[in-house]
Amino acid sequence: MKRLSLSILFLACLVAFAAAQSASDVIAYWADYKATDNGWTIPPFCAEVDGDKPLEWRSQHGWTAFCGPNGPQGVDSCGKCVNVTNTATGAYETVRIVDTCGADGLVMDLETAFKPIDTDGRGYQNGHLTVDYEFVDCEAVDGDTDDDVPDATNVIAFWADYNATNNGWVIPPFCAAVDGDKPLEWRSKYGWTAFCGPVGPTGVDACGKCLKITNTETKDEETVRIVDTCGIDGLVLDLETAFKPIDTNGNGINRGHLILDYKVVDCDDDAVLVYSQ
Repeated sequence: MKRLSLSILFLACLVAFAAAQSASDVIAYWADYKATDNGWTIPPFCAEVDGDKPLEWRSQHGWTAFCGPNGPQGVDSCGKCVNVTNTATGAYETVRIVDTCGADGLVMDLETAFKPIDTDGRGYQNGHLTVDYEFVDCEAVDGDTDDDVPDATNVIAFWADYNATNNGWVIPPFCAAVDGDKPLEWRSKYGWTAFCGPVGPTGVDACGKCLKITNTETKDEETVRIVDTCGIDGLVLDLETAFKPIDTNGNGINRGHLILDYKVVDCDDDAVLVYSQ
């Protein structure tokens, strides 16, 4: 009987600890830390604790300020990781605490944390999201090398007809200065896309990079190369070389768009470039 009582007490302690590290229906606002533009420089509140961490560590996760009801507080929270779930859509992201705030919740970096889980755009329209959060082990997350985990989910993808095959695979003007002189074998290796997604490289830094895109409806996959930018928060796939190959049921062309997941992947271009020299 005594052993059973101790077991029950131990389980109760575990439950209490878990509850102390998580919370539900918490308000999450956004702030634009401009992390990518500022070299991922840790904000002043956590700079003394984490300011000298390497760039790989500072940029591993999106950022958030934390003043939630449960979990470590103040500088004790700096550098810790939180798995945040949008209660409206189920989209989730692991983010790192780099700052404090005055609200009883979170203030998430717009580009690296808020937008990736605001997949329907309503959070941005309302000025906040309602989220659940749970503290997680950063090392376990940092060490995750699962190639099947997408960088962004439920992203809208429209189509445009770049007419690549008829135009000799001439790189569009936005990326021409970066990749226009690449050999034909390189330019035509993958289908094309314009990229302005919520996660990943931006502007000309995205030119030439590759994405593995997955149609969320049919699960068809394709690797595509970024050759242009766009004005939407998503992708604009070349009709013939990227959109149609994953629109196998034709619903995307009927609607005018697809919903997809994507992941930035290695283009494996070294062999092509060496062979072409």
